Amino acid sequence: MYNIAIIAGGDSGEYEISLKTADNIFQQLDKSFFNPYLIHFKGSEWTWKNEKGEIFPIDKNDFSLTIHGQKTTFDVVFIAIHGTPGENGKLQSYLEMIGLPYTGCGSFSSALTFNKYYCNLAVAALGIPISPSLHFYNTDPIDYDAIEKVCGYPCFIKSCNSGSSVGVTKVHNAEEVKKAFDEAFKYDNQLMVEKFVRGREMTCGVTAVYGKVQTLAVTEVVASNEFYDYDAKYTAVGHKLLTPADIKPEEEAILREYSEKIFHNLDCKGVVRIDFIISLDDGIPYFLEINTIPGQTALSIIPEQVRYNKYDLTDFYTRLVMEALKK
Repeated sequence: MYNIAIIAGGDSGEYEISLKTADNIFQQLDKSFFNPYLIHFKGSEWTWKNEKGEIFPIDKNDFSLTIHGQKTTFDVVFIAIHGTPGENGKLQSYLEMIGLPYTGCGSFSSALTFNKYYCNLAVAALGIPISPSLHFYNTDPIDYDAIEKVCGYPCFIKSCNSGSSVGVTKVHNAEEVKKAFDEAFKYDNQLMVEKFVRGREMTCGVTAVYGKVQTLAVTEVVASNEFYDYDAKYTAVGHKLLTPADIKPEEEAILREYSEKIFHNLDCKGVVRIDFIISLDDGIPYFLEINTIPGQTALSIIPEQVRYNKYDLTDFYTRLVMEALKK
């Protein structure tokens, strides 16, 4: 039996979704093989709650748990925190320092892919199309002329370091820019303004099996809102997921090729989800972003893609954990 810590919570707008993701993973794990503990993170409070409601703190020196005088250590960590500190490399850096194995991407890959703007630069260097964009810190003046010239209207204004469409606004004219900047800066000290691409949104799950990178499926996201926002992602209304996407074979092939290339070259691990939009104007698939810890609630895309491939979710999560343990 392996003791496994499933870490959930965190300090971002995705806190509640993280709890749902962790609970789903907890339910799916093979209890005959793993002894899972749900560890709750909120700021500097790292705790575990037993069935009686008693709360016990994690010893941060070695990430151990002492319950009524009995010390428990962990063999591996399953990171289920979306946003900070689980998706931006901070938690990964700590676990690497104490030598505790964990699922998912490493600290550098996590930090790079979490920042939308700098991730775009890395992906563009691989020859994969990205939409034109601008980068601003919260100390920079708003350059309205540059926004109109480079991105035009409508455009998206996004917090650089946030996920699940938190801090994202679709802006239709210059009058809406200031309010969108203020909203994005609630979640981060930097933002990205990105040209709007009229198209169909696609997302591709990618994982590695025994070191071989492979895509799971291409799913089309059809949102009834103006874009696939937070509410659409985590409620049963506001969107429709089509797996597999109803696209041309050559379009699917290029999305799979791009996804595998990104996964490999950005040194991703575990399972990630990579988002694209196929332009209705020029047919080009533009890269949008990487989700290194994608949502895995009952409504999320990755579990749907796993089921589409006729993989058992329990077996899938077992493989992810054993990959982290290098077993």
